[in-house]
This record gives sequence, C-alpha cells and structure tokens, in this order.
Amino acid sequence: MTIKAFHSLSEEVLNEVISLESICIEYDNLAGSIFLDPSLNFNQDIKSFFLFYKEGKLISMITLFIPTEQEAEISAYTLPKFRGNGYFKILLINVLEELRTFNIPDVLFVCESPSIVGKKVLATLNAEYDHTEYFMRFDQARYVTKGRYRISKLNAELKDLEKTIETSLRIFEGSYEDAKGLIKRCLESPNREQYLAVLNNQMIGIGSVNLEGEDVSIFGLGLIPEYRGKGYGKELLSLIIDNLLQRGRADITIEVNSDNTNALRLYQISGFHIQVAYEYYRKKLSTLYDLFSI
Repeated sequence: MTIKAFHSLSEEVLNEVISLESICIEYDNLAGSIFLDPSLNFNQDIKSFFLFYKEGKLISMITLFIPTEQEAEISAYTLPKFRGNGYFKILLINVLEELRTFNIPDVLFVCESPSIVGKKVLATLNAEYDHTEYFMRFDQARYVTKGRYRISKLNAELKDLEKTIETSLRIFEGSYEDAKGLIKRCLESPNREQYLAVLNNQMIGIGSVNLEGEDVSIFGLGLIPEYRGKGYGKELLSLIIDNLLQRGRADITIEVNSDNTNALRLYQISGFHIQVAYEYYRKKLSTLYDLFSI
C-alpha cells in the first residue's frame, strides 16, 4: 500500500483520478464532479491531492480546494469494493497533517445531496451541516440577450489590482489578504479573466471566469451594496454570457449558495438550471485531531 501526495497532477495521474471518480459516480448514482484545479489555493505550497494505491492501483483519493487560509474544502472517493477498510481515514489523517502545517483551522467536507455513503461518513465524523451550494448549467435555448446595457464590462489588469480588491471587500467582505490573493492569481492566470463592471466611470462590481476545460465557470460575481436591486447584476451576467457566446463558449456553469435566493433567481432567469446540489459539512481541525487521537 502506498500513499502519494501532489501539489498538481500529471496527465497520467489525472487520468487515474478521473477514472476512479467516474466509477464512483456511476456506482453511487451521482451527477457532480470534483474540483481538480489547485491554482486558486491561497498557498501554492500546499499539497492538494492525496492518493491511496494498493498493488499499483488507485483505490481511494482526497482532493483539497483551499482558496483562503480560513478553511479547506475536502472531496473524496473510494472504489466501491474497497470501502469500509479504513483507507479514507488513513488519507484523511495525512490531509490533517498537511493542513496543520499551514495553520488552517476549519475543514469543509463536500457531499452531493443524494450520496448515502458520504452522509454515513460525515455522521461518523460528527461533522455539522453548514450550507448547500447549487451547481448550475447554462441552457442557451432559455437565454435572451438584452442587447443594450447601462454598464460596461472591462477586463481588469494588474494596474487595477488595488481598486478591484477594494471593490471585492465591499461586496464579499473577508480579509484584504484573501481578496488580494484570489484576484492576483486570477489576473496572472492564462486561463482566467477578471472583469470590472463600470457605470459612469465608477467601478460598481466584479466577476471572473475560468476558461480552462470544456466548461467555462463564472465565479466571484457581485455588486457593491448601493447598486444592488437595480438590474445591474443581470446586465453584468448578460455581458459576460454574450461575450462567451461570441467566442463559441456555450458550455457555461455557475455556483450559488442555496440561501442566496436573489442570486439563484437571477441565474435562473438568465438561462441557468440546477444540475447538482452540494452539501457542506464543517469540522474544526482540532476536533478531528481529537477524534483520531493524533
């Protein structure tokens, strides 16, 4: 038995991971897919993939998404015939050691709503439900472009970094360092674009897209409080969608917290439908250590 940990995945290992994931998704009748891009992690020195091999075959894995230093999102799969043998626990202990090295206090376990096996594991860990996020997919047949807009969508550059951070903090709150890290990594990435919503020469909102892969994901979309409820959010989303369609990118996704009813309604009237519901369960790193007597 061998445990391997990686910062990023080679093509060969990526294919192994995707194969394991596909088997588990089919067996458990799931619909989602784990996030395999570590480039948005707040610290690129963190290992994001923990893989368990038996006789040279990948049988269990844990992946990490750590956009801020406050929490790490954990997703996991184990091949059906190898479940119940403690392989996930062995991997998780290795993950906890990695997270402790970087002083990350909280863990968020990601579980598709229909996953019976996942819910059982979370009950064993005594993890507390935190929130649900909807993964939504764009349906071009349901989309009608507005055509004329009051705002402009501009591509941000590094010279816009401080103004973009300031706008982000007014929209999402959080810490300056977390906002700076996320936006800077987006600006420096060849596969991401950071947008600014501008009205009368004033920045009123931001949004981003990840162009890597077949799907384009929209994320970090928001307006500063005084401009909400006036239709500008729909305009910004429409401008982004219009641009993507012009570039031949119609496979578009977006995620939203299920409690954010205003954003959910906006996405639905803009042509998106819910494809997967992900439930998030929180646990303090320290209590997991106590649970495993590490």
